[in-house]
Amino acid sequence: MRVGTIIWKKSTVLWLLTLAIMAGFQWWRGARVDGVLFTAVVIILVIDLLNGSPAEPQLRRLILPRGVVVACATIVGITLTFTPRNSWFDLIAVIIAGAGVMLLTWTPPTNRELRPDHAVRRSATLWAIMALTLCVWEALALVFSATSALEATIALQAFPTVSVLLDPFLESWIGHVFFVACWLLAGLGLLRLQRQP
Repeated sequence: MRVGTIIWKKSTVLWLLTLAIMAGFQWWRGARVDGVLFTAVVIILVIDLLNGSPAEPQLRRLILPRGVVVACATIVGITLTFTPRNSWFDLIAVIIAGAGVMLLTWTPPTNRELRPDHAVRRSATLWAIMALTLCVWEALALVFSATSALEATIALQAFPTVSVLLDPFLESWIGHVFFVACWLLAGLGLLRLQRQP
């Protein structure tokens, strides 16, 4: 797809469209905080693509010792574990973690060994299928529960989202700690892959 003198890949357009739909959906269901976050991401990505990454001169990839990264992840983990779920503390901790990861991975290492095209395509396809399946599930569940004639609480149980299904597990201390630990370990694992030469 050509916009002016810029050619965008189909995958880029599809992901931007997906994010834009998600942003609109969050506004429709009244989740203003989620709507603001998704909308901001779409705007930042579009500006970045249209202007040839204007943020790149200001955002240089940081190289931090592994101990510092683990210490920061531990602080985020403690915050998420010992503060109420879905609180402002949680939101702030996740935003800080996301900003830190962006600074660590904004510019990939130039000497990184590229993986074969088929491996990249296979991985991208699997991640896309999983992400889109979860998005469709969440969207349909929220639409059905919002438009159902049932009382709100009953409708949410009749058309459960992923978060509703996970709630009983996450409400327990063990489940909460387990989920936070898995989330952090997965993130650190992805960072390790990104930082490998």
